[in-house]
Amino acid sequence: MLPNQQVDFRALWLRSTLPGLGTLALVLGLWQWGSQTYSRVILPAPGEVAVALRSLLLQRRLWDAIAATTVHVLVGFTLALVIGGLLGLATGRQGWVRPALNPIAVALLGTPPIAWLVLTMVWFGLGNANSIFTVAVTVGPMIFAGVADAVTTVDPSLLDVAQVYQLSERSRFQSLYWPHLVSRLLPVLVVGLGLAWRVSIMSEVLATPTGIGAELNTARANLDTAEVMAWIVITIGLVLASDTLLRQLQQRILPWQRLANNLG
Repeated sequence: MLPNQQVDFRALWLRSTLPGLGTLALVLGLWQWGSQTYSRVILPAPGEVAVALRSLLLQRRLWDAIAATTVHVLVGFTLALVIGGLLGLATGRQGWVRPALNPIAVALLGTPPIAWLVLTMVWFGLGNANSIFTVAVTVGPMIFAGVADAVTTVDPSLLDVAQVYQLSERSRFQSLYWPHLVSRLLPVLVVGLGLAWRVSIMSEVLATPTGIGAELNTARANLDTAEVMAWIVITIGLVLASDTLLRQLQQRILPWQRLANNLG
């Protein structure tokens, strides 16, 4: 920024916020119109959903459900990150591993999560293992593909320089592979974590007795559509919160990307 250049932060804030507020107002208006057209069982009014949401916020079962789903998401996502990351790293560093693992990764990426959920119901019955396994097997191939691609796309000229200076494997990983891996993998993690929330809640609806999905299923069975939509609002809030945290982490670890985005 030039010394005599001033930034109107209020104008920037308005420019970045007003479009979103306008879209939200439009959605709420259409929602209110739809609630007046159809019965409250099909589409309750925004006010009814707000009342249901307020009631949930005062109940312990809300926090118990959030805690259970968070555990399912974090455990499954961690397994996906560790297993998929290690296999992806091995694939990127050892050329002979790629032909062996790529077909498996492609097959897993092409398998819908509901298929894994049905299979886990046969393997594990009804329990927390369903959500954890389904998250891990759904997100894992995505992490694997991201890590393998990041390792194999390191600039060859940098590798030649490292070879000339005879850097050790540890130094080569820290100075070359790690920065490149982080810059390529963080966007994948943002998408993968959002997918983990959706898959976990889907599996809880069908095969897990605890969590947000289980509460959604109970509200559906009771024909309490307002509470169903309140749980959906809570889910959206959790996904947005986790997405924001990861993006903030990305900006802290990769400040040059934030600078590029600001200049753009």
